[in-house]
Amino acid sequence: MVLMENTSRRGGLAADPVSEFMQEVRAVLAAAEQTCGVEELEPGLERALAILQGNPGLRNQFESRINALVDSPREGVVETVSFLMHVLRWENIREAVEERIKRPRGDVSNIRLYEAMLDSFSDSWRDRDLFAKFSGA
Repeated sequence: MVLMENTSRRGGLAADPVSEFMQEVRAVLAAAEQTCGVEELEPGLERALAILQGNPGLRNQFESRINALVDSPREGVVETVSFLMHVLRWENIREAVEERIKRPRGDVSNIRLYEAMLDSFSDSWRDRDLFAKFSGA
């Protein structure tokens, strides 16, 4: 039985939710490479969030994918992690980000990116107004 929630929007075939989530994330990261601002990213972020919220039994798998993103902060990663975690507030992700601030791996200039991600766990996240979902627009 194929459920509509698990139907890939791009291929029409039933997709694994984790793969579908990563497909959305890759699309967001690709868009981030080519645009300024988050307007173009938000629809993909909304779809990624819906996949996470619609598949709570796969949380551990999703967390490992998000942690891998945290480990490779490139264009669009801060926005992706911040958007998702402002809603979900997953403690394992918060702890992973805090750990990278305390014990940076690789480029220490990434600490600022990790601090931006960590800020999204707060109700007073300073970048929330960049996103229509959180700004009331």
